[in-house]
Amino acid sequence: IEFIVAMLWLIALFAISALFNAPLQDHSNPDHTPNPSKAPWYLLQLQELLLHMDKGLAGVIVPSIAIFMFLPVIPYIDRSREGVGRYFTNPAGFRIFAFSSIYTTVLTFGLIFIDAAIRTPFLRFATAYLPGGKVLFPDYIVPIGVMLGLSALLVFLVRKLYGADTRGVMIALFTGFVCVFLVLVFVGTSMRGPGMELFAPWNLPKTIE
Repeated sequence: IEFIVAMLWLIALFAISALFNAPLQDHSNPDHTPNPSKAPWYLLQLQELLLHMDKGLAGVIVPSIAIFMFLPVIPYIDRSREGVGRYFTNPAGFRIFAFSSIYTTVLTFGLIFIDAAIRTPFLRFATAYLPGGKVLFPDYIVPIGVMLGLSALLVFLVRKLYGADTRGVMIALFTGFVCVFLVLVFVGTSMRGPGMELFAPWNLPKTIE
């Protein structure tokens, strides 16, 4: 079955490639840098993170922990065979999935808008009044605290509201990871305009050459 699905997917990919043109942009010209200059869609979530925290934290530490430490260990944390092969394991699993989707999507959008509103004034204050213009608080302490705190709150809520076991907690956290990924890609694709400023998707200006 897996082989048949893989072949069908490959055939569909070839058909889409033949029917829909996806031209590359012109060769890069240092005299005409596009504004904004965006990464490919599959890296837009990292580019979005770079706007909200330290570059090393956003580009190396956070994705490394998520991809190489959290995702690979899920099968070793959740070793139960109960419900294997069934979507969300049971009705409670689906409710956890739905709650986690709404929770992470709303909070991620909210945090992006809040950061856009307060970051610039705070950075100006830090540059003007703090020794050396240090931005340890907004670039390290706040992002780390928010990520850990909201993840812990999600675990607490699904345990309290839905009696989540280990499987339920893993469903909640993995769902949250996927929703955050999708929100960051959407914002980077459809809401970031010139100067990487936020715009409503229907008011997004064209790229300035």
